[in-house]
Formats: sequence, structure tokens, C-alpha cells
Amino acid sequence: MAESNLTKKAMADSLKALTKEKSFDRISVGEITERAGVNRQTFYYHFKDKYELLEWIYDTEIVAPNLSELSFDNWDEKLCNSMNLLRKNKSFYMDTVRHADEYLTRVFLEKAESIFQSAIEIVSEQIPEKSRLDEESEGLLARFFAYGFCGTIIEWIDTGMRESPEHLTGAMREVLTACEKAAYKYKKGEIEL
Repeated sequence: MAESNLTKKAMADSLKALTKEKSFDRISVGEITERAGVNRQTFYYHFKDKYELLEWIYDTEIVAPNLSELSFDNWDEKLCNSMNLLRKNKSFYMDTVRHADEYLTRVFLEKAESIFQSAIEIVSEQIPEKSRLDEESEGLLARFFAYGFCGTIIEWIDTGMRESPEHLTGAMREVLTACEKAAYKYKKGEIEL
């Protein structure tokens, strides 16, 4: 297992180095394997294409380190940590968002929607049944927040990561808290649309 991760890391490092020379969309699997010192068969043993390698990089370097012990109380801190990690290798992440944006957006949305769905289910269990959303509405809410969060982060990357992660995550926390309060007041009949 450790050897497998070393091979994946070598290919990831190769891809990162190549993005300093040309854009992600112009890099071939052959170039990745040549720079990593592995053959194409080894690459395809681990990844189906360069996009899957890219997803592995995002997962292992950005997502996984910040998903452990994720909670309602620290999600903004974990997101801020992720954004600071993105900033450390800014040129690589900006290039890949610009040249693999459709793929990354789909992957990010799937992961974010799953996280929001789990969070909504946890919150739902803590409120009276009559105030709960139905399953379809919970799914829509999860997708809504996933699109908002992912769109905001992708735009932040695409526009040069100028805003501080602390400022952006703080603003996102405020918006999410306001939405949560309004949703419960609406569900309780305290406000009308």
C-alpha cells in the first residue's frame, strides 16, 4: 500500500512540475509517466486518466486532511485550512481550475452535496418531526448549498485567490447561519414568504 502511494505521489509531483511548463489541458499521460519515471501501464493501473490523478491530488492534499473531525462548529476553520493549502501551490490549483473546470466542478459538487446532505440529516434529527423538511427538500437544500460553496471557492481560485481565506469563510459562516435561522423560523410559521 505504501509503495502504491509513493508511485501515485511521484505521478502527482510530475503533473505539478509539468503545469509550470504548460497548461493542464496540454499535458499528456505520456509526459506525466516519463517525468515520473514510470511506464504508462503503471499509470493506468492507478488512474484511468489524468483527471482521476488530478482528483487524487485534490483529495489527498486538500480534502482528506480537512474532513477528519469535521463538525458544525469547525467547518469554516476546516474550509479556511483547505483554502490556505490551495494558496500554497497557487499556480497549480489556478491552472487546473482554469483548464479542468468542468471535471473539477462536478467532482467538488458531488463531494460537497454529500457533506451537506449528512449535515442536514444530523440537524433534522435534532428538531421536532413536524418542523423537518421532507427528503426531497433536504436533497434540494444540500444541492443548493453545495453549488453556493463550490461556486464561491472555484471563483475565488479562478480570480487569483485575492481575498483572505479567513475573510471569505467568515462571510460564508454568516450567510449560512442567517439561512439556517430563517429556514427554521419559516418552518415554525414565524415568518412567511
